[in-house]
Amino acid sequence: MAAGLTLGRTPAAEAVPGSRSADVVVIGAGISGLTAARRLVQSGVSSVLVLEANDRVGGRTLDLDVADGVVTEGGGEWVGPGQDRVLGLIDELGLSTFKTYVDGKSVYLRNGNRQTYTGTVPPLGPDALADFVQLQTRLEEMASTVPADAPWTASDALTWDGMTFGGWLDANSVSAEAKWLFTLGFTIIFAEDPHETSFLRALHAIGSSGGIEHMFNTTGGSQESRIVGGSQLISLRMAEQLGERVVLGSPVTEIGQEDGGVTVKSARAEVRCRQVIVAMAPADAERIRFTPGLPVRRAALQRKWRNGTENKLFAVYDKPFWRDDGFSGQALTDLPTTPYVSDNSPPDGSIGILVTFMGTAGSGDGLKWSDKLLDNRAARRAAFLDDLTTLFGSKAANPVRYLEKSWVDEPWIQGCVSTRAPGTLTRYTNAAREPVGRVHWAGTETGIFYEGYMEAAVSAGERAANEVRDVL
Repeated sequence: MAAGLTLGRTPAAEAVPGSRSADVVVIGAGISGLTAARRLVQSGVSSVLVLEANDRVGGRTLDLDVADGVVTEGGGEWVGPGQDRVLGLIDELGLSTFKTYVDGKSVYLRNGNRQTYTGTVPPLGPDALADFVQLQTRLEEMASTVPADAPWTASDALTWDGMTFGGWLDANSVSAEAKWLFTLGFTIIFAEDPHETSFLRALHAIGSSGGIEHMFNTTGGSQESRIVGGSQLISLRMAEQLGERVVLGSPVTEIGQEDGGVTVKSARAEVRCRQVIVAMAPADAERIRFTPGLPVRRAALQRKWRNGTENKLFAVYDKPFWRDDGFSGQALTDLPTTPYVSDNSPPDGSIGILVTFMGTAGSGDGLKWSDKLLDNRAARRAAFLDDLTTLFGSKAANPVRYLEKSWVDEPWIQGCVSTRAPGTLTRYTNAAREPVGRVHWAGTETGIFYEGYMEAAVSAGERAANEVRDVL
C-alpha cells in the first residue's frame, strides 16, 4: 500500500482554478459519492468529476494512525450479514474483512452491579428479560407494517411520526432495566437520544435493517466484521481507481441549473456539466446555493436536518491484555463514558485497542454527560480510563496512547450519522432522495435499507448513478 494512502490521502488532483467541463459532477468523496462516480465510469460515462471539500476522501470513514502500520476506525467501521452491497464492493476492491473479537466474557454493569456473561444476551433479571422480549416483539410487529422505501405511507405513519421513540418506551416498558438497555442501544445506533428520534423512524430502521437482534448483535449482526486496514480503504481504493477525476480541497458553493446543463461553482473551480449528484447529508448540503431555489420540501428538509453528535474514544495498549484475562473486551454499562465498549484491535492482535462512544447529553434515561466531560479532553480521558479500570482491571489504567474523534468538529461534515426528528418523515416524505431537475441525491441518508450504515451509502450511490445514466 502506498504511503500516501496510509495517510488518508489519494493521488487525486488538487483543485485547479478555472473552468472545466464534464458529463457528471459528483459532490462529496465519501463512500456514496465515490461509489456513484465509479459505477458511472464502469458503465461507460468516463467524463465524471468528483469535487470534495476536504483534503481527504472517505467522508464519515476515517482511519486514525495508532502505530506503524496500524490504524483504527474513527468513523463507520462495521459490516455484517445482509449488507450485500458494501460486502460486494469490498470484494471488488480487493479488500478483506475480519471478525470483530468476541471470544471470552463480556461485562454488564448497572447500578454498581458488575456481572460477566458469554454470548449475545446480557444477564437481565427475569422481569427485565420478559419486558425486553415483549418490547422487541411489539416493535418488530409494528416495524413489519412500515414500507422500507416509503415509511410515510404506513397506515399509522402520522401517529407514529408524531411521537418520539423514547416517549413510546416510557409508556410501554414495565422494567426500568429493559427500558434502559433499549435506550442505550438505540442511542448508540442513532447517535441521538431516542427522545429526539421519531418513533416512525425507529420502526423504519428496525424493519429495514434486519431487526433488533441484528442491529444490536456482533456475531450474526451488523457489528460482525471490520475491514482489514480500516474502513477508509474503501474510499481510498475507489479514489485511486478514479485518479484525477477526484479533486480535493474544492468545496462547492453554488449549483445553477439552466436550459441544457448545470454550472457547479466551488471556491477554486467552475464546472459545466449535464447532471449532478450531491452525496452529502441534507444538513451539509444547506451550505450550497441552488439556482433556481430548491422545492419547498427539500429546502425545509435541509434546514431542519440535524446530524448526529456521537464521538469515539480509544485507549491503546501494547497488547490486548483483556484477552489473556479471559475477556472479550465488550461491555454494556451505565458508567459515564463507557455505555458500550468493544475490542477494536487489529486482526493480528499485535496491539490492544478499546473503543467507546460518546455524544451530547440526552433528555431521557439514556446516555448523559456532564459539561466537564463534553468540553475537556483531559477530563474525558481520565473518566474513560477510570471506567475501563472498573470494567477490566488495573491494567486498563495505563494505555500507551489515547485517541478520540469528534465528528461534531469536522469542518465540512459537522456530525456523524443522522436520525429523524418527529414529523420529518411524514412532512418531507421522499424529499431526501427525489431528484430536482438535473440534481440527484446520494449519501447513506438516502438509502432504503440500512440507512446510516455503509451499506446504505453504497446502495444510494449505485441508485444515483443509475438515475443519471438513464437520463444522459
